[in-house]
Amino acid sequence: MLALAAGFLLLGGGSSSSAAVKQIKPLHPVKKHVKATTPAKTTPKTTAKKRLAVKVVRPAAVINGMPGSLALALRSHSVVVVSLYTPGASVDRLATDEARHGAALARAGFVALSVADEKTVRPLSSLLTGASTAADRVLDGPAVLVFVRPNSLFVRFNGFADRDTVAQAAANAATLTR
Repeated sequence: MLALAAGFLLLGGGSSSSAAVKQIKPLHPVKKHVKATTPAKTTPKTTAKKRLAVKVVRPAAVINGMPGSLALALRSHSVVVVSLYTPGASVDRLATDEARHGAALARAGFVALSVADEKTVRPLSSLLTGASTAADRVLDGPAVLVFVRPNSLFVRFNGFADRDTVAQAAANAATLTR
């Protein structure tokens, strides 16, 4: 009987086994859910600093019958290059960059104005009502306007103008203001 029981255990008839079962890896990893944590409380110093940093002063939309940003630029520069652009148009973005570089070459002020902004278009179009041709009275992008102090339009380029053309126009306008 004892020999039978020993043979039975040796042949694997026992109930326990020493071999460990392999862990099955899932095909798609399961993300563990992370419990939401409560946000850390801020100190009064931090919030006071944030309040001061958020305050932004924006110029008035219209100053003396012209767009506010253009009027402010003419206060500090005798010549200002204005780039008219249509938001989202890649050619207009390129034309605005060229106008900005041209203004920098001539040491003139620079302002970029969106033709889609009604607050900007209305006063600017009233400045251009005395233009000789109907095409010069319409505000569309891209276009470059060169203004001289106090608020006179010196030249307008409809369409794309490269930086050298803009710089030359601004330099020519500067000779009139001296």
